[in-house]
Amino acid sequence: MKLLRGVAKRLALSVLAVVMMFSPLVLFAERASADMCTPNGRDCWYGYFFGGYDGGPGTLRSNVISSPALLGVNNVDELIANIGGHLGCAGGAVNGGQNGTGAAFIVLTMLDFPPGTPKNIACQQWGEWVATVRYWAPYTNFNVFYNFGGLNTRSSINDVAWYPSAQTSAWSIVFYSPTTGQPIYAIKKDCANPVGRLDGLERPKNYTLSPTVNDVSPDPIEPGSPITATTRVNNPGEVESQPTQWEITLITVQPGGKAPHEDDDITFSPTAPCQSGGGAPSGNYFQGAGATCRNVDKGSQQFQRGTTAINLDPEDVGDVSVGTRICITLSVQPRANDDGRWAHSKPRCVTVSKKPKVQIWGDDIAVRGMIDTSTSVKPVGGSNKVFGSWVEYGAFSVGANSRFASGSGLADQADNNQNSWSRLTFANVNPAGSPAFGNYVAAGSPPDLLRRPSNAASFFGTIQNTQPVSGNVDMGSLAVRNDQPVLVRTAGDLRITGGTVPAGHSVVIIATGTVTIAGTIQYDGAAIGRIQDIPQAVIIAQNINIENGAGRVDAWLVASGAVNTCSDFSGNLTSNKCQNKLEVNGPVVTGRLLLNRTAGSGTGAESGEPAERFNLRPDAHLWALLRSQGNNKAQTVYSIEMPPRF
Repeated sequence: MKLLRGVAKRLALSVLAVVMMFSPLVLFAERASADMCTPNGRDCWYGYFFGGYDGGPGTLRSNVISSPALLGVNNVDELIANIGGHLGCAGGAVNGGQNGTGAAFIVLTMLDFPPGTPKNIACQQWGEWVATVRYWAPYTNFNVFYNFGGLNTRSSINDVAWYPSAQTSAWSIVFYSPTTGQPIYAIKKDCANPVGRLDGLERPKNYTLSPTVNDVSPDPIEPGSPITATTRVNNPGEVESQPTQWEITLITVQPGGKAPHEDDDITFSPTAPCQSGGGAPSGNYFQGAGATCRNVDKGSQQFQRGTTAINLDPEDVGDVSVGTRICITLSVQPRANDDGRWAHSKPRCVTVSKKPKVQIWGDDIAVRGMIDTSTSVKPVGGSNKVFGSWVEYGAFSVGANSRFASGSGLADQADNNQNSWSRLTFANVNPAGSPAFGNYVAAGSPPDLLRRPSNAASFFGTIQNTQPVSGNVDMGSLAVRNDQPVLVRTAGDLRITGGTVPAGHSVVIIATGTVTIAGTIQYDGAAIGRIQDIPQAVIIAQNINIENGAGRVDAWLVASGAVNTCSDFSGNLTSNKCQNKLEVNGPVVTGRLLLNRTAGSGTGAESGEPAERFNLRPDAHLWALLRSQGNNKAQTVYSIEMPPRF
């Protein structure tokens, strides 16, 4: 950096005294020597542009810039506006008046152009001068009481020349060396006269800042959940940046919409990203139709060469509807050493979605494979709560159990540690030999508990009293009185439109194909005084498909293939499909359980509402006892030792 170069050029100083006071004012004083008029090789009364002497002492002179001077200039933007207004450069030429000549002199001497340089060169160098003063702005004081001699215009106003200032001190704009703290260039504010050494300011070396959002998580995200982001600023330039402000903006986009500038890569604009949330005082670059923005983090720093990471701490996305898109952007300003605009990253977005949940009441869950569900952590009532899927009693799985609770562990939970809500989850070691939830037995050798699918089918399959049915049927029309012999309805494929099973009646269906449940199946709610009055339905099939219109199924569901809780949607499953909650009252035994409902998982305390609830009620056990009775004795089909429950 070119610092104090006047020393090498016969600096006209013999003593420099610097007085620092505990106030905004800094006083610089000097004592003239015999060669006062030769700073930087510019002889006293020697015209800068004219290249000759202007008449020496006594010649009429006026200020470099007469009006308006720089008295109202308090920052770099105001300095640029003032000098630019005087310079003109209309048609490539400097304004011909005194102020234009003075403005050109300030531009060219600050860039260290030698005496004799044509004035029009100032217009060609305007952009570089602007970049230079912006680069030096951190090392500039716009209000210093300063004394260092000065330069005034010749009487002809076509040139400027050096002479010892008659005014010993004035409020000035002073550029300092960032290493020594000494002044390099100064301008008196009352008359815009450059004063002192007139060292040119070193041109800024290039840097350019490129902001990017690398990652936004989680993806997808639930309403009321915290979002985090990793962002970075890349500086491939020659030097570190000057102090630069940065802001991270969160954009909330209505379902089906796009964030402003979402399809653009890095963009440059004088407009700040967003005012809301404590952002820039003005400007809403990321506000638009169907999209609102707010500032979620900001700061100021110098960015070194290479990449600098700025990470967003968890930020609540708010209680927004499913389908809303949440976007994160990073913006920096100034974006380069020669560009004071904002640089805005491309918005990176995630969609607000649901994590549907399932609950199993009244019994265990036993799975031949793995159990893999998810949890959500949300602030409710001032503290974080954990929401997820759970079983009321025990959980058995041949594979791993991940994030699925037992013992109703996630019914009201604040601890997001599976150890706290899986105390009835049977555990073993994983393939690496470490303790893990699940892995109850070695794969391929399930215990009796996991072999139950054939029991109900075998029992009712031995009954000889059968009647074939087909087409579309109402469940109530198939009911048979409990005090009569069991009648099994047989079918290939069958569609049940819904219906109510009356008290004291039962329905048993065995299908070799697929049974589709299109509407609600329920038991009569009449008061029951004896075990024979309990209504019940048993559906045994290869596959059982439940359509979205069926919100409740009171029945045993036994499928050698799959039970699909919502089978009548097309394309990809979204939150706009299968939105009805499903409640199944009865045991479910199946080769595969396809949980396709998207209901529940609301906001606040309703975040744990399930999409499906399977409830093995006592009426199923009592009805099974009735069916097993014969010759005045109870026949045990199978027995299970249940965990104690108080």
